[in-house]
Amino acid sequence: MKHAAAVSRKFRNAASLAQAHTGPLLPGGFFLTDPARVMDARAVIAHLPDGIGVIIRHFGQADAMEDAFDVVSDCQRAGRIVLIGADLDLALATGADGVHWPYRMRKDLQRQSQSFGLLHTMSIHSPAELRAARAFPVDALIYSTVFPSGSPSAGQPIGLSRFAAAACSSSVPLYALGGITAANVEKAARFGGFASVSAFEALL
Repeated sequence: MKHAAAVSRKFRNAASLAQAHTGPLLPGGFFLTDPARVMDARAVIAHLPDGIGVIIRHFGQADAMEDAFDVVSDCQRAGRIVLIGADLDLALATGADGVHWPYRMRKDLQRQSQSFGLLHTMSIHSPAELRAARAFPVDALIYSTVFPSGSPSAGQPIGLSRFAAAACSSSVPLYALGGITAANVEKAARFGGFASVSAFEALL
């Protein structure tokens, strides 16, 4: 319990620090769900400190899409920002606050971003994608990979210095994804927001 409490304090402090960069409409951090890697996302969400939003990713799995309604309800009761990954229809159906788009779906984002007053975020993975993202109407970007990560989808980490430089040059808030832990989250939060799939399981 002591370890979980210490981890919670780290993430709460980091979310507060990050808020200076992410602004009043976005959380300092995001928990990204993953039906293959996080077995009980709702349990994790129940333990998230204030200032952490949720991005629901269903990857086309019917159970995860159905669960999204309960997850959105949990987040709304807790006053958390909640987005749906790559699925505008589900975002509208659940009453989520917006949509998170992978970079490969940027054309869909461009067509749909003005719809319904939702928040829109997008994933990027390189300086070239960061530059290209300026042409798209997003509220924030999630940049991967920042720290070394064991995720099968993780690329070569750019490190904190390059993330800080990217955050300074970005016209919208930038979130660090990849290798985020309680040990380094406050470092990332000095320059932008943060996001993780697995780090928040340490709260349980």
